[in-house]
Amino acid sequence: MVLEKYITQRGNNERINPGDGIVPILQELSRGKLAVIGTGFYITRYGLFMTAYHVLNELTNQFGEIIHRGFILHLSGETKIHLRPILWINKNDKSDIAVGQAENYMKNFTKNPLMNLRSKLSSKTPSADTKVVTYAYPENKILDMTNKEIPPTIHGDYFDGVFLRYLSVPENPSMSSSYYETTIEIRSGASGGPVFNKRGQIIGVNCRGWDFRGTENEGNNLSYIIPINEAMNMKISHLQLPYHSADRKQLPKYLRGKTLTFYELAKFGHIVLD
Repeated sequence: MVLEKYITQRGNNERINPGDGIVPILQELSRGKLAVIGTGFYITRYGLFMTAYHVLNELTNQFGEIIHRGFILHLSGETKIHLRPILWINKNDKSDIAVGQAENYMKNFTKNPLMNLRSKLSSKTPSADTKVVTYAYPENKILDMTNKEIPPTIHGDYFDGVFLRYLSVPENPSMSSSYYETTIEIRSGASGGPVFNKRGQIIGVNCRGWDFRGTENEGNNLSYIIPINEAMNMKISHLQLPYHSADRKQLPKYLRGKTLTFYELAKFGHIVLD
């Protein structure tokens, strides 16, 4: 399928390696020690990322304020790695999705802030029995930066499945909004990862998976995916926009510094939405 090895970018369908657009979300446990708590993916060039809100629970208090340090692990080229601090988090009040921003170092490098690649999103529901796939970072060990003898590593992988159905009204009491059912296997750490359709567009966010390994139902995976459409009315504030960027120029002056919705960011070209 289209997403066997790549995700696609806006415009000329330039191919992007997964690690450039799909990122591990890390929590600092203690000085020099980090844990992968989930997966996220960039939705703008200046560090906005989307994930499942429950991934970020450990980083925030009941008001959504960051109380523990979290990072996005960002690959720059083949060898350089940035630990981008998570600046802020906006959650969706009705569903298990969130949008945050990773530091783009605009204050330190005003003319050359850190930028990233972004994926195409789609609010269209796939047809039943079509293939879907996610890329995520499940079941990674704690990263110990203090151990000079053993360099820390993070592993990501593809997990594919079939689209089953769309539920506009939740049947499962653990869900509070509409969701997709798929047969993708979602392991610990894969929550928040993007789910792609056969055209390579992101249709939703990994939310919940049922682990049947070691049981009579092994191989019959079931997972719940929050559709991109659930994000449309999300309010997004505190944007850190690079001053000389095309993204800033795309936004009318009267909206700069204001709280915007996910849909408005797509309308002005910050998010690529089909």
